[in-house]
Amino acid sequence: MGGGNGHVLVFLVSVFFFIISSSVDGSQYKQLSTIHVMNSMAKGSGPMQIRCKSRYTDYGMQQLGEGTEYRCGVREKAVYYCMGMTGRRIASWHAFQPRRDGNRKAVFWLVKENGIFLSWDNSTW
Repeated sequence: MGGGNGHVLVFLVSVFFFIISSSVDGSQYKQLSTIHVMNSMAKGSGPMQIRCKSRYTDYGMQQLGEGTEYRCGVREKAVYYCMGMTGRRIASWHAFQPRRDGNRKAVFWLVKENGIFLSWDNSTW
């Protein structure tokens, strides 16, 4: 009879620690904003390789097809930068800066042949 009570106690302690760790670490992983990168290179330019990261978070290299969008979440108040490569072209930019973008729910980037353009409303570049 004592063995069953031990399992219940272990279960309750596990639930307690899960709740405590969720409340402590939950704010760390709360998404502050979303970075959107749109591949608007000319048709036939092929896919773009993109990598976005911060000092603490690395989303790894992703392939972004022509006319498609890549999204990643901003999880901490840190500078996020993205690097894009297509053919012989390579670019790197600060995709999220806390002082510039801190209160924005979304930061949009349009990648074209003549530059990389910022928008906060996905229409004014």
